[in-house]
Amino acid sequence: MGRHKKDPTPTAEMKQRAMEWQRFRTANMLSQKLLAEVIGISRRTIQSVEAGLLVPQERTLDAFKALQMKYEAEGRSTGKRKTKTNHHDEGEF
Repeated sequence: MGRHKKDPTPTAEMKQRAMEWQRFRTANMLSQKLLAEVIGISRRTIQSVEAGLLVPQERTLDAFKALQMKYEAEGRSTGKRKTKTNHHDEGEF
């Protein structure tokens, strides 16, 4: 499902996927290596997808989407960490 190696120009879909993967990974403070281990592919594949140079296989896309859904269900995919509320700022003591 990859693209032909002689065509070095990323498609709009590949660029969009590259941004989506990189945004998800960095927002959740995952290294390329850790993301690769979690979804069962190589770090080099993550690097190529994030560079817009590779269309991942269907099972890789499914694994990534499943991970995104898991993080969303746990409230972790926004990139914002939960912080303790300072009750003094809210007028509570």
